[in-house]
Amino acid sequence: MKFTEFKIKNFKGIEDITFNLDKSPDANIYTLVGLNESGKTTILEAMNLFNPPNQGLSALGLPGTTITDFNKLIPISKRDNFNGEISIEIKLRLEAEDILKINEFVNKETIFSKIKEKEYLIYYRNYLFKDSIFQNFKSLWSGFSGCLKNNESEYIYIGDENYSEENKKLATFCRTLIPSILYFPNFLFDFPTQIFLETKDDPNDKEKFYIDLMQDILFSLGNDTNIKTHLSERIKSTDDSQKKNLDRLIQLMERKVTDVIFEAWNKIFKRKIRDTKVIISYAINKEGFSYLEFEIEAEDGIYQINERSLGFRWFFIFLLFTQFRPYRQDTPKNIMFLFDEPASNLHSSAQQQLLKSFENLMENCKIIYTTHSHHLINPNWLESTYVVKNEGLKLDDPESYNIKKTNVTIESYRDFVIKHPHNSAYFQPILDVLDYIPSNLESLPNCVFLEGKNDYYTLAYFQEVILSKADKINLMPSTGSGNLDTLISLYMGWGKEFIILFDSDKEGDTQKKRYIDKYGIIVESRIFTLEDIDVNWKELNMEKLFDESESLKFIQSVYPAAVAFNKTHFNRTIQESLINRKFFQFEEQTKNNISKTLTFLKDKLPK
Repeated sequence: MKFTEFKIKNFKGIEDITFNLDKSPDANIYTLVGLNESGKTTILEAMNLFNPPNQGLSALGLPGTTITDFNKLIPISKRDNFNGEISIEIKLRLEAEDILKINEFVNKETIFSKIKEKEYLIYYRNYLFKDSIFQNFKSLWSGFSGCLKNNESEYIYIGDENYSEENKKLATFCRTLIPSILYFPNFLFDFPTQIFLETKDDPNDKEKFYIDLMQDILFSLGNDTNIKTHLSERIKSTDDSQKKNLDRLIQLMERKVTDVIFEAWNKIFKRKIRDTKVIISYAINKEGFSYLEFEIEAEDGIYQINERSLGFRWFFIFLLFTQFRPYRQDTPKNIMFLFDEPASNLHSSAQQQLLKSFENLMENCKIIYTTHSHHLINPNWLESTYVVKNEGLKLDDPESYNIKKTNVTIESYRDFVIKHPHNSAYFQPILDVLDYIPSNLESLPNCVFLEGKNDYYTLAYFQEVILSKADKINLMPSTGSGNLDTLISLYMGWGKEFIILFDSDKEGDTQKKRYIDKYGIIVESRIFTLEDIDVNWKELNMEKLFDESESLKFIQSVYPAAVAFNKTHFNRTIQESLINRKFFQFEEQTKNNISKTLTFLKDKLPK
């Protein structure tokens, strides 16, 4: 099964939202952006509520991973007398393997022989309240139709009250096929110095979490070993041959963890960690219970995990928990990882490396993460990026937050940008990562100065993607036609060659005259407007070199919901298309216009 949609109603600040993961059906990584207090964490908490309480980091007792007081989930505006229900509806796509397993179960364990194939299965989880006090919980599902073994020619709805017991059996079985949701609000905690493989009583959730983790490591070896027989019993054995067998298994575990952790580490940081490995030792405590200890051996000594730096601990635990979880046997595939502000306490380069590590987790899993940082934005994932907004939070006055008007909404980045083009603060991290950062000027001996980054993106996009010119010219954007003084002074002082291109409008003509008056004859032959390229381009800017209907189609290639030309959307489309090297089939006239511009600049730029 695969998660395709979450519908959440009356959960804390959420009145009613639909989070559609199928809007980008090929996506495995989803990014949630928004202002502080917008509700990004609330969405993850609601999704996690569907999950069994012993999954993710809830077993470790970290704040935010487990909800025990359902009364705290009541919408703030309805706390006075809430008599409704909090509901979470999950839509899952059934795969062929699921249908096969369900049919095998139905035929063996129920009075039905087979089920009628369907594409989706929906589960409903409802929390009922009266007078703002939690009453009870109920779980429903959309159900199947099936053929009775004595009548295989007719499909009957198994959810009918006459088949309630059969329906319960099938619902319980289908629940085992639903992928795990692993919610990780943080990785800042102490790794245990001793991981016990057995306990006096039934292990608590935290103990079981680490026991399962050790078994995941054994599963990764592919040698059919288990904790009880091949670790715990051998640790307590006095037989020399058993100790040798144990030492060999521990050696394999050490190598596997070292390889998995540091191979992923090396891919992330693109630097090889040398002479560093994981050491696993074993012992028995005074009560006779076996345990393992994890340490790191480096050139300068042997350390416990918690003795290493904050960044090392964060990534080590992150990789240990995520890289081995998919090896777990007899559990559904397509795990969903939920990360809330991951690595927010780490420096920018570590955040960028974490972003790369997500790609290593993509097989048989989905990742949803929240962020405020542009270092955690990948332009290639914008199709599956969502903007979270809180209606009670005023953009122009964040301090006047009206808690009673709280209403969390979620909308795809593409749609949000079209509907709210001026609310860029909600997706500022995306704009930050798309923004152009000029290179060191000394690396640009011959350069064309442009009055703004939009002209830069347009010419760079055509030069590099649409026209694929081999003899590229160096382009440098300014922050406006009147802000080129510093660049001109630097290039003149360095004795380097440059030319300037302005729009053919009143401001362009004004600034051209000002620069000539200020710098004299040395710049007179270096400043051009679009009209100098083509006399028919008088009073035009760069966007006017495109046909308006064509420009709209171009915008719609990135923002399908757009219905009219918008300069901001046009420029953002060019930005994304340049960064992602996305080709668009422009009209010949448009390509000729830009090609003529680039050729003119190349000819005028001194060699």
